[in-house]
Amino acid sequence: MLFTTSRKPSQRTRTFCRGLERVMKARCVNRGKMSLRDVFLKANQLGMSRVMVISEKDGNPNGMDVYVDGELFATMKFTVDFSLPKGRMNKDAISLRCEVKKLKHVTQEIFDIPPENSHESDYNKEHKSDCNLLWIRTHKRKSTPVMEFFDAHGQPTGPRIYIIESEFAGEVDESS
Repeated sequence: MLFTTSRKPSQRTRTFCRGLERVMKARCVNRGKMSLRDVFLKANQLGMSRVMVISEKDGNPNGMDVYVDGELFATMKFTVDFSLPKGRMNKDAISLRCEVKKLKHVTQEIFDIPPENSHESDYNKEHKSDCNLLWIRTHKRKSTPVMEFFDAHGQPTGPRIYIIESEFAGEVDESS
């Protein structure tokens, strides 16, 4: 996956993109004067079919448009919590656990991360591990979907993303 931003992103948005690059198998490029077409060409040169464009409001990252093979696939509005520590993840072993029914069918396509049981031993399937994990679940207090990353030691690592609303290929999903 290739991440990019608006043409003149704030420092917080650049930090958010670097945080995503740190926890996912992804590459972040500074957009500068590149058009969206140029971004797709860059992704193609790098052998990537997914492009995520991070948008911002008042200097804070607040949304993403996900393109698959040059076509808009999903749009999400969110808020970000940067307060978590920055742990190390094994990007080759990252897996996805999605407990939000409305997001379950599209998150694997958006993030290109295998579900948590796809490359584990039988022992690990019975004893769920929170190591190298992207976990999407409903937040206990806010009752909205939240995306959390867990490092190689099972500790939460940033960024934490609270999903406000999402739209997938013409289908509207109000998550708040």
